[in-house]
Amino acid sequence: MKRGLLFLCICFAVALAGTPFLIAQITSPSLAGSWEVTLVPLTPPDPATFPIPGLATFTSDGSVVETDSTEVIPTITSTGTTIYGTPGHGIWQPGPVVGNLFIQFISLFVNHNETLHAKRTVTMTGRLNSTGNQFSGNYSFEVVDPSGHVIATGSGSVTAQRIPHPALP
Repeated sequence: MKRGLLFLCICFAVALAGTPFLIAQITSPSLAGSWEVTLVPLTPPDPATFPIPGLATFTSDGSVVETDSTEVIPTITSTGTTIYGTPGHGIWQPGPVVGNLFIQFISLFVNHNETLHAKRTVTMTGRLNSTGNQFSGNYSFEVVDPSGHVIATGSGSVTAQRIPHPALP
């Protein structure tokens, strides 16, 4: 009798040990794939150049690479210096609330002589729709100079549409 009860307890413990992993797989949204992204700043510096179009690729291991229109063309700073942006690299993961997402990536701004001008960190929170092909939410960013001083911040809303895989002939 004691052996049977011990066996039953061991089976129950093994079953429970795998449950969180299975629940996480069922309830955690996945962004894996490529997406068209649109960022809408709360206060755009030049309404003629906004919203900001972008592309992002999310991997199944939680990495993200993104590029947007602010990184494609050189930018002239308030001091008249021309700087160049890089694509963003970062992470994504399910948020603390089931169905929510957390995304964060870093882009660099470099001077004409290839020295670091600033680093921009973008943080997004959002939620996938029921089909898993769109997400929406909010973003914020912070730009810091090489010594860590904040030189710009901003925020806005973000929407994204998954780039579908076409049916092959």
